[in-house]
Amino acid sequence: MSKKSSKKAYKKSKWYTWGAIIVLILSLLGVKVPGVVTDFFEINNGTAKQTDVGHQTSTVPKESGKSTFTNKELELSNKGWITYQALDKLGRPTGADALLTKSMIGTGSKANKEIKPPGFISGLSPYGHSRGHLIGNQFGGSGNEKKNLVTIYQNPVNSPYMTSYEGKVRDVLNRGGVVRYRVVPLYDGDKLMPAAIEMQGKSLKGKALDFKVIIPNVVEQEATNE
Repeated sequence: MSKKSSKKAYKKSKWYTWGAIIVLILSLLGVKVPGVVTDFFEINNGTAKQTDVGHQTSTVPKESGKSTFTNKELELSNKGWITYQALDKLGRPTGADALLTKSMIGTGSKANKEIKPPGFISGLSPYGHSRGHLIGNQFGGSGNEKKNLVTIYQNPVNSPYMTSYEGKVRDVLNRGGVVRYRVVPLYDGDKLMPAAIEMQGKSLKGKALDFKVIIPNVVEQEATNE
């Protein structure tokens, strides 16, 4: 390679690096950076990422193997924590991350009935809606935080599906373990109710646990009528 070509390649690498740094800083400051830009620079800010999905017609949870946390995201800290991501332009929750410990069990709060998450109509028939916690009440999740409440069907989405995976996490915590946890609502375009809920959990200490599952936010009758 000639000296001129080498210099040109160096400049390209230099500008690429500075661009990536600027985009990362903006993301960490909460500035909404277009996905095409973050994808170009291969930026992942280490938090829950909202995803658009098509309408779900199956009511059965779909496991997709192990969690996809990065090594950076799996670092232990001295105590547990919970982070709620910002609401989107439609006021919809976009996800929540947590490092769960035994001491956090039972420190959350029930869903505030004064809060109506986007898409919520009624918990009564024929709607059967629930103010679903992303980070569960039993893990320290707030029921007074709009960023933590989404509209899901009580049956079968909230229970038994989500609660069954929360039970796996709770079992690890009860034994003194630590779990890295993430719950993200997946939307179908601009629809207010999530089309599905993605849950991930990986134990960093204690009993082995590592899962990623997508739970469709539909009821059996709705899926059958499609």
